[in-house]
Amino acid sequence: MLVVLMRHGDAAFSVPDATRELTSRGKEEVLNAFLTYRDFRHRSILGNKNAIGDIGRSASFRLLVSPFLRAQQTAELITKGMGADRLRSPAATSSFLEPEADPNDVVALIEKAQTQGVTELWLVAHNPLLSTLLSLLADGEYRSQPPLATAEIVELEVEWVGLGCATVGFRA
Repeated sequence: MLVVLMRHGDAAFSVPDATRELTSRGKEEVLNAFLTYRDFRHRSILGNKNAIGDIGRSASFRLLVSPFLRAQQTAELITKGMGADRLRSPAATSSFLEPEADPNDVVALIEKAQTQGVTELWLVAHNPLLSTLLSLLADGEYRSQPPLATAEIVELEVEWVGLGCATVGFRA
């Protein structure tokens, strides 16, 4: 199973936090990050008959997004990049992806998706949640990985779900 973590792009400062919008720089960051990742995926499937193909085309693809506006805007941009009209599954909003959510709940969410046969799960959210989740899945401990930058994408290869279960396949 691939688990793809993506932090939202640069956002304007405002109150309340949930209504912060992406800046023009943030939108550009998101598009550039997605294009870089898409190119990585295309290169990695050449010569690998077991690789997952086009992003979002698999029947077992899922995209979950924080309800916060900047994450919703990020997801909208990447689904356009994936070809929103051809996605097999639309984006779904999850309160488990809010910035201060419990990463253990997200681990349980990933485990549930895997038992449902999901082979590619995208999570579009925030720090500190994503950085903590990355540390738990890759290393089995809190805060062992550097925080995700705005619009950063991390691809994790997960055979089974638990602490220290994932291998980082891409980070940029």
